[in-house]
Amino acid sequence: MPWERLDLPLKISLTNAGVEWFAKNHKMLKRLQMADNWLTYGIAVDTVPASSLRKMINVDYIASVELARSEFSSKSSEIIDLTKLIIHRILFKKFENETFRVLVSSALITRWNSQNPGRRIDMDTQYNQSQIDTLFASAAAEISAVSRDIQAPLLHKHVSNEALSDEDRRLRVHLSDGFARSASRLLWCVLTKSRGQPEYGSLILQLRVMLEHYIEKALVSEYLALMVVELLEFAEVSHYQQIAWLLRGRRNAQMADEPMRAEVRRHMQAKGDTFSLTYHPGSRGASIGADHRLRVTIQEQGYQIVKAQLEALMAIDAKEHSLPRLPRQKTGHHSRSELGLHNLSFLRKECQKKDVGVEISLNTIPRTDLTLLNLAFQL
Repeated sequence: MPWERLDLPLKISLTNAGVEWFAKNHKMLKRLQMADNWLTYGIAVDTVPASSLRKMINVDYIASVELARSEFSSKSSEIIDLTKLIIHRILFKKFENETFRVLVSSALITRWNSQNPGRRIDMDTQYNQSQIDTLFASAAAEISAVSRDIQAPLLHKHVSNEALSDEDRRLRVHLSDGFARSASRLLWCVLTKSRGQPEYGSLILQLRVMLEHYIEKALVSEYLALMVVELLEFAEVSHYQQIAWLLRGRRNAQMADEPMRAEVRRHMQAKGDTFSLTYHPGSRGASIGADHRLRVTIQEQGYQIVKAQLEALMAIDAKEHSLPRLPRQKTGHHSRSELGLHNLSFLRKECQKKDVGVEISLNTIPRTDLTLLNLAFQL
């Protein structure tokens, strides 16, 4: 399931915690100018290990990830991978927080706190991480058994579901394992020590129900990623047609015409004219709710044209589509990438079923003709 590297030229701006870590470890930072002209500190890479991005998101070191190019079509697969990676890491972090809240409010911990008032476990307790790591290592032999207690019924349900394809089964197994691994080490330590106690079974059931909810929610990442790609293509084709009009006086030029596309790209490269795609993972501290969101911004020129097209297409009803068919439908350059926009209202409805909010807005940077197409996902 996971990929090893992302071959994308990225600017990664860092949070204060990220800057502090890089400085303490004598890692070189760059002064970055982002697409919105914001100056910040971070790193610029042409390729990056997926594992490095995961780790940096986990510890809240990343403020934004930006990709700027004169075309995105050739990198659609990598953009889908990047979008899904970021969404999954945000969900894994939220799962870690919520499962810990379930633990501290459980009957098991209530009993522990009443019997050990000097060693309470709650949301405000400051823990010695090195001690937890030692306990976790000593409990390693029991962790796999506890993990089976939580996951086994779900895995059996997925593997025996004949309605699912082999790929869908593998994806659910992969997500189940990913969420389980993201749970806090203290949670695993408590569960291994309490296995067999009266409250253990009800706590395991609560965690299993939550795990199933998060697996279903994470499955939406595929469609959110496809929506990002479709909107990118929509913005790209709209901008290409504006340039084709300037170069050849042709309105509604067919962008399937590769010589025309090549001429447009050369013009954009000569002028330093690029699109930018920016991910803002947001802060994911201990709070649950508004912090667990992903904001995606697509920036290009031509606000009024894109605004008119977007408003017209968002009004189209898409009730006739079903979620499993969406990624298999194709759209050519000549269609102005309307598929993603046709399905926007449908996507929102499907995401609501999975407890994922989707918002879209369009605005400009003051005193410029730069369009900001914003997607906000409440995860």
